[in-house]
Amino acid sequence: MDTKRLDLNLLVTLETLLVEQNVTKAAARLNLSQPAVSAQLNRLRHEFDDPLLIPAQRGMTPTAKAMELLDPLRQALDQVRATVVSHRNFDPAEAKLTVSIACTDYLQAVVVKPLVV
Repeated sequence: MDTKRLDLNLLVTLETLLVEQNVTKAAARLNLSQPAVSAQLNRLRHEFDDPLLIPAQRGMTPTAKAMELLDPLRQALDQVRATVVSHRNFDPAEAKLTVSIACTDYLQAVVVKPLVV
């Protein structure tokens, strides 16, 4: 598997599919269409060289490889989520950023100058 080319969003889809064990329910949870999640599942199957989820009478059954992936996948995604959430607080007064604003002279005089001062 070429991890440099791997779409990391597919891992979120895989986690959801393994929990829901149903493409339609996973799609609803991910706010995606069922065909989009099916396409992502096909890409995941190709990347992992495993069916991952096999159609069953009700929903889908994860393969042994898929079940092996679930805990490490959850841990990795939880770490990513924790990292992203911990850096969400943004205080513009404390920020050390340079911002470029492109606008007309009129907007600069009426809108931008009062904001910058």
